[in-house]
Amino acid sequence: MKSSMAVPSPYTIRFIENDQEVVLAGAVRPPNAAALADVREVLEGAADSVSGILFVNLKRLRYLNHAGFCELARFVRESARKRPELRIKIVISSVVPWAPQRFAILPELYSNVVVEHYDRAFYPGQGVIENDALIPVLRTQTNIIWHHERELLVEHGLKEGMKVADICCGIGDFAVLMRKEFKPSRIVAVDHSRPFLQYATQVAREFGIGDIEYQFGDATNLFLEDDEFDFVTSRLSLQVFDQPEKILRELMRICKPGGRVYLTNEMMSHNYGYPRHETVSWAYRQINDMCAELGMDLSFGPKMFSLLTDLGFEDIKVETIDITNRNTAVEDFARVIESWEGYVTGELSTATHQPKEMVERLRSGLRDHVYTITSRRGFATWPLYVASGRKPRASGRGAARKAASG
Repeated sequence: MKSSMAVPSPYTIRFIENDQEVVLAGAVRPPNAAALADVREVLEGAADSVSGILFVNLKRLRYLNHAGFCELARFVRESARKRPELRIKIVISSVVPWAPQRFAILPELYSNVVVEHYDRAFYPGQGVIENDALIPVLRTQTNIIWHHERELLVEHGLKEGMKVADICCGIGDFAVLMRKEFKPSRIVAVDHSRPFLQYATQVAREFGIGDIEYQFGDATNLFLEDDEFDFVTSRLSLQVFDQPEKILRELMRICKPGGRVYLTNEMMSHNYGYPRHETVSWAYRQINDMCAELGMDLSFGPKMFSLLTDLGFEDIKVETIDITNRNTAVEDFARVIESWEGYVTGELSTATHQPKEMVERLRSGLRDHVYTITSRRGFATWPLYVASGRKPRASGRGAARKAASG
């Protein structure tokens, strides 16, 4: 009796919608073109669904044979013929020794193709933010949260054609995803960090997006009209401010009567990882305390209901997004925690004057969390809280002003 067990593929391919990026990794050595039908399907589907620039990430290829290269080149040729306005950026590395020489031919043949030799340059756009390592952190966080969040947005009232404001928008990736998924009639994205906004506008240009209004602004004093937006979002933001109620009052002010304000925040102290739960739990409790020293509350998530109630919102909805290593891409989840390690043991520990031995314990605890994420028998979580409330219909501006004076 023959075994029915499938032979694992030597390569992986996936399309990351948030980044407009196809990632091909592993060993690609097909005997013929037909053996790469799945690769062609993903590439062609991605090319059909994006505008501006399609990124083809080959940095993690360990092997690529001639047949594999020819299939990639054929995709480029057909894309240039079908969609000459679409630019294709191929990122390669020196791991495949002949790749730089072979791929260099493509830009000479097709004017819409750029080939970047990864080993010679930093990640595009890193220099436009103060801490360039934060870009992949934030984008990876959005990638794994969006997978769970897109349906919740519908349940919390977001519909096509609405006027939407994303306050404390960060690097703008959530606004891009909302635009694509929900086609708002207007979308404004506001942040107080000029470098983040520079990065967001750069990405918008690369993706051919011209209808997101990016604004510099203070979330407690927005340059936006009263009663203007149907749906107002602020994600993972109230938890980092020492007076979140001031921001929420502004969100209420710019929201239309009958519109909704939508929030997400964490409960950092409840991050979990088994079988190393003791060191993992200790690390996150300590991180929570360190952030509190700086005026942040990374356990703010469950408190949103009370704050929404106190400010007069109606029809308040609260629920959780339970991100685990069983419902989320393990590689992405692990990458988020790995990126936190650098921030916690670097900037955060320095700002709170942690001794060397404490820093090492924190590092160990976060690495244990990564272990529980990637372990075959491990179970790991990152809980997020989602809340929204409806602005009273009858009161209009008076409700926002009453809340502001309360």
